[in-house]
Amino acid sequence: MLHAPDGTGQGLISPLGGIAAEQLANLADQVQERAVEALWSEGAPAVWPSCPAHPDTHPLTATVVAGTAVWVCPKNGATVARIGELGRR
Repeated sequence: MLHAPDGTGQGLISPLGGIAAEQLANLADQVQERAVEALWSEGAPAVWPSCPAHPDTHPLTATVVAGTAVWVCPKNGATVARIGELGRR
């Protein structure tokens, strides 16, 4: 369950079946959607997580590459980080 400061909440749904990396990418996508909505409602740039190659233009995309859940740039397809390790550099 994700909760916003105003007390509202949204449940997360993990799809049945599939590999763990696909389930993680799906959950990361749901968290991203909620974060973007929260940022937009506060008047902040609705870009999360921000692409380091293209700051404030688009968010990264959660996907699976070679069996690993990762964040990728949707413009150039570059893998930026494993999900859960963004910013650990």
